[in-house]
Amino acid sequence: MRYEAIIIGGGLGGLVSGIRLAQAGRRVAIISAGKSALHFCSGSLELWSKWREELLGLSESHPSHPYNIVGLERLERYTKEVKEMFRRAGMSLVGDFEKPHYRLTPIGGLKPAWLTLEEYVTFGAKSDLEGRRVLIVGLEGYLDFYPEFIASGLGRLGAECRVEKVSLPELERLRESAAEMRAVGIARQMQGEALERLAEKVSGLAEGCDLVLLPAVFGLADEECFRRFARMMKPAEVRVAPTVSASVPGVRAQRLLSEEFVRLGGQLIQGDRVVSYQLDRSGRIESLSTINHADILFRADDFILATGSFFGRGLVATSENIVEPIFGLDVVAAEAREEWCGEKILGEQPFQRFGVRVDGRLHPLKGGRPVENLYAVGSVLAGADAVKEGCGAGVVISTALMAADEILEQNGKRKEESL
Repeated sequence: MRYEAIIIGGGLGGLVSGIRLAQAGRRVAIISAGKSALHFCSGSLELWSKWREELLGLSESHPSHPYNIVGLERLERYTKEVKEMFRRAGMSLVGDFEKPHYRLTPIGGLKPAWLTLEEYVTFGAKSDLEGRRVLIVGLEGYLDFYPEFIASGLGRLGAECRVEKVSLPELERLRESAAEMRAVGIARQMQGEALERLAEKVSGLAEGCDLVLLPAVFGLADEECFRRFARMMKPAEVRVAPTVSASVPGVRAQRLLSEEFVRLGGQLIQGDRVVSYQLDRSGRIESLSTINHADILFRADDFILATGSFFGRGLVATSENIVEPIFGLDVVAAEAREEWCGEKILGEQPFQRFGVRVDGRLHPLKGGRPVENLYAVGSVLAGADAVKEGCGAGVVISTALMAADEILEQNGKRKEESL
């Protein structure tokens, strides 16, 4: 099979770069092994755990950070472009680069965020909670939502919170199995009469409240399910709060971005894993081999590695070292195993910054030399601590868009040279 570009990995980074290339008319394929970290999305895309001013000094404070390759000007531009990309795919995001907001965590804390899906609750400042009368509604038998923790957290910031739980007959069957009584299973029931019944019950509890929070269990298919529910709940403002485990909006984002990629002409090859590669005489990658297509080579001019970190097996820890398993790329990691982790479980963990070493154009190095037609993006890169810095989505999106733009630029140069 012949393409202009092949992307390894079907998570956020792979889909964003794939959509960018497909929009430009390139023949592109994504090879995806399975579910990605996008399924666990909090509802927000984080850029940095502090405010914008700290990014200005990043080249000195964090010289190896991927943001230094992208550059602040391009990072700001990409934040606007991805917002429009999500809108075209059917997801509304609020927020912008200049003015971060606060998102709610599943245990009632507030964290800075860059962009957040529209149905999630956000606050411009912590002081916005002073005097708010908040109703937090849980569902009987649903254990992945913590209304008491949320009430405690918001209460410390001046909100007057009340917790209630409701039950629905549509959810009784799900309660028989802990595996079914999860966000995705509940979301499948939240339609038609069940949605109307929930709105009626919550409306009866919401008198005197100016904000109603429910778990994010609405709309596997699109945003309209929650919008219908919110219209039933007027005049109270209704928003969702994040849950743990699989995220309904995360599953929705995965599906809608995948559909957008295919709609633009991209080919999505799911449930397959790249196991080897072949080089041409100049040392460039010529083709890939996969488990499910052992007798078929996937050929392309350019390749993007978007396999993620340890979660997606983009990096693999052996008993002796950290490796990138497909191409054997150079990896930045501590040599001594005892230096991989910090002493305190909640402290900084060195392994978070492990990853593939790249040049200034996101070409990964192999034996100290860049692989000219391969680009590495997202959490497979070295230098970022997504947990401590709150930059996971920002690194993924900005490097994915940069890699796609690099490919488009190089393709343009090759065409000019051939004329």
